[in-house]
Amino acid sequence: MISRDGQIESVASAIDQAAQSPSKFEAARALRTALLSKIPSDSPVDEISDLPIKAALWAFDYKIFVERDNNRQRVVVEPRFHGPSGEADPPKVASIAEEVVEVWHALTLKVTSPWGLARLQHLLFERRFGRTHEYATAAAKSYLAAATKWEIGLDRTALLSIGLRVARSVNSSDQAHLIVHQLIRDAGQELSGNGQRPGVFMRLMESILAERNPPSGVDDLLKDAFSVYTDPFIRDDILRCQISRASGSEAKRGLWEDLVEVWNEAATHSKGIVRAAHLKKALECAEESQDRELIERAAASLQNLRKDDLGLATFTTSTSMDGAEIERLLAPMERAGNWQNALLGFYQIYGPATGDLAQNKARVEQHAREFVLSGLFSKELLGGDGLPRYHPQSDGDRDAMALAEQESYNTQVFAPILAMALSRIADIYGVPSESELAEFFTQAPLTDEDLAHALARAFIRYWMGDAEGAAFTVIPRLETIVRNLVIAMDRGVYRIQRDQKPGQYPGLGYLLDILKDHGMDESWHRCALTICANPAGGWNIRNEVAHGFIMNVGMPPAAVVLQLAVYLWSLNPNPDDAADG
Repeated sequence: MISRDGQIESVASAIDQAAQSPSKFEAARALRTALLSKIPSDSPVDEISDLPIKAALWAFDYKIFVERDNNRQRVVVEPRFHGPSGEADPPKVASIAEEVVEVWHALTLKVTSPWGLARLQHLLFERRFGRTHEYATAAAKSYLAAATKWEIGLDRTALLSIGLRVARSVNSSDQAHLIVHQLIRDAGQELSGNGQRPGVFMRLMESILAERNPPSGVDDLLKDAFSVYTDPFIRDDILRCQISRASGSEAKRGLWEDLVEVWNEAATHSKGIVRAAHLKKALECAEESQDRELIERAAASLQNLRKDDLGLATFTTSTSMDGAEIERLLAPMERAGNWQNALLGFYQIYGPATGDLAQNKARVEQHAREFVLSGLFSKELLGGDGLPRYHPQSDGDRDAMALAEQESYNTQVFAPILAMALSRIADIYGVPSESELAEFFTQAPLTDEDLAHALARAFIRYWMGDAEGAAFTVIPRLETIVRNLVIAMDRGVYRIQRDQKPGQYPGLGYLLDILKDHGMDESWHRCALTICANPAGGWNIRNEVAHGFIMNVGMPPAAVVLQLAVYLWSLNPNPDDAADG
């Protein structure tokens, strides 16, 4: 039977042998293979009875990396796996058994390779074993030695970065100074090569710039890098590093101008949606600079885009419906008996154009399960002018966009039915006069004579064939009705003038949320929001029409907003008396 010292000798030899591998990944794999070959079965590591093998497997299973926190960096040592109940594999360093720590210490006396020593000494420092300051300094020294045995690349850069942070954690200035200068040499050598590995160079610079007082040669390296690397994304990173180091306002302004120009230049060499994305990035950079002149120039460049410049593909599809089915859907208008009942049935029978909220959420969840990849792609909404409107920033934003997409699809499918139903009312009962319609609409307690006549004229325009005129005139009345309801609830929402911002009511979306809080049907709330004022998608027809981005509104969308007008008109500030119950 092999003695404990013999086992430690054998494990140390395996570590040194694995350290001869050309990369960190291959070294770790070679060590694990060699250690597992020394035990008879594929038992879990925590069940291995050979303590030196178990201790070594655990030691090289930890993930050790440098984490960036704003402009500061710190070393993180964490288990390879965290379970849902708090279990970890390997165990957290702080909870490792003393006997395992003793094996790590014994291995440091036998292992000769810097790669193996760096890991073991670092873990002893993290575990606060013995003279922790000495283990940290020794680990930093071993990290530097291990790095120089590998070619310049991400593995070498990672070892230097970890070593630097360990040295700084115990104020080992001499060792940190040596590592920083090695980082500088590696960065210069990387630039003098073929310049095809900007990721390596930028990782080196991140570690150097995280120092409180980086060496003076850093600025020259950044200037040279800007000449070597022509990719706009890399140049963006380089210029941001320079901006963070610039001291004078004029110097910073010049660098911000260079950054905006990087993206403008990239746009000139691009076409379609890629060009638009680069111009948008230029404007974002200008806004970060807070330089008004720079912002105006960047915005002007983006505004010059036209939808035709984007090169977007348009997809159209059609669906057919049996004539008998269409007649079945339109039959309630004939059975209403008069146009008044038909107008009420126009929203009561057909319901919101966007569909039932619960069903829409279920469909969105089903789509997410069945089409997983589609949820991984980033989306951005463009307005009617082709300029970017909305980009989700969180999972909640992405969920809201997916729901709005489903609601928009439902509306596109159902809008033609609503258009035929509304036309059928006039076909059967004739077009009522403005006074007759106004008398009908004044039945609602919050609808005065002027609003009633405005609604009446919108419906008459639709029935006389002017769908666009009907839509353009009824859309502002939607906000009028919603605002009247909120005021009648004694909700104080008016905002007086603040500085240069005049007194005003809050936006339609805010007012609709108040109605929802007071009992408005959630499916109808979603309909009003998505049709009129949903930043996460949908038709958003109120804003697009108001700003002149929609030049033609056909009968289906006009019918949708007219149906919404009838529903909102039917509401009452007292839920007990509301027309929809």
